[in-house]
Amino acid sequence: MSGDQDLQTPERILATAEEMFAEQGYWGVSLRSITRASGVNIAAIHYHFGSKQELLERIFEKRCGPMNAERFQLLAECAEGLGRPPLLEQILEAYLRPSLIWPNDPDGARRFLRLRAVLSHENESLAADLISRHFNSVSRTFAAAIRDVLPQFSEEEVYWRFQFLLAAQYYTLSNPGRVAILSEGKCDPSDAEDALRHMVPFCAAVFRSPTPVGHTLVFGAARRPEPSGAF
Repeated sequence: MSGDQDLQTPERILATAEEMFAEQGYWGVSLRSITRASGVNIAAIHYHFGSKQELLERIFEKRCGPMNAERFQLLAECAEGLGRPPLLEQILEAYLRPSLIWPNDPDGARRFLRLRAVLSHENESLAADLISRHFNSVSRTFAAAIRDVLPQFSEEEVYWRFQFLLAAQYYTLSNPGRVAILSEGKCDPSDAEDALRHMVPFCAAVFRSPTPVGHTLVFGAARRPEPSGAF
């Protein structure tokens, strides 16, 4: 956290708290431990933020505000044109790029995703409230834009596929080292641009795939043996 020493007191507290929440969990971090790590006294936290939950909410505001503003800006720039990718791919990049690539804070995206993952595990209701307040509007706007491009799909179908888009984004950020292990080093998780180049066409193919008709699953309940009563 030495890199935060030149920040003003509120920003230093936020940076320290975000890192500690992401690494140790929201409930595992006390305000006093944040004051020690950020080099301030407890009065400074109470003066600037009031409580630990308010501190958490300010982290979400700091991270989500610029991210979503960039998403809306990029969405407004999406247009069909000679030499441009298909409109669906542009919309997907407009949604994913601001969450994957933070030029001025390359570690920030993964740290914030880790914080969200930890919070969801520790306090589902608090996480759901924060995520709803900061992401519902932008997600619904992008889902509507995707449906405009793919009018053959129902709203329900688009939201299912949007959920899988979120899963791909979430896992890529929260566990980037997994692809390096599976590929035995052939894939570099630190190259966010490369990840984005692969993720956009993958998600576009998911959105364009035909709507499932009838029974498309093989290994369903009919194949499962009856419980024997022994565990």
